[in-house]
Amino acid sequence: MSQIDAMRAGVPSPYANQPAVRRSTRLAGSAGIALGSVFAACSAGLVVAGLVDRQYLIVVCVVALLPGILALSLLTASRRILRGEINGTTRAMTMLVTASGLVLMGTVGAVIEGPWPAKILMVALTIGTFTTAALVNRADRALKGQ
Repeated sequence: MSQIDAMRAGVPSPYANQPAVRRSTRLAGSAGIALGSVFAACSAGLVVAGLVDRQYLIVVCVVALLPGILALSLLTASRRILRGEINGTTRAMTMLVTASGLVLMGTVGAVIEGPWPAKILMVALTIGTFTTAALVNRADRALKGQ
């Protein structure tokens, strides 16, 4: 099986059963699922905040779509990583690049203007996003046999 065939959806990597590769895919998949769950919780929290204050309901719900979409995409890609698919790492990296830019902008805003709990939460979310990206990158290299 060539690398091109392994890039298709649903096709596991030929290296997926090696112990070192399985370890790295488990770490990356678990980190992606954890980060996706955090993004889903952020999205749900924004929707609940919009329901409490009905004046801003539409604006808050539209803003809540972004972490919700990121969460669903990251959760789906992380499941593919756990199965040993190279396609999953590619999709996860796309979502993580997008998320890292948005989270970094949110962190800068929270550090400049936010209360202490927001500062701590956003710095932790930034560290988690970049750590997950590093783990997914390592899993991608392992699944490609590098």
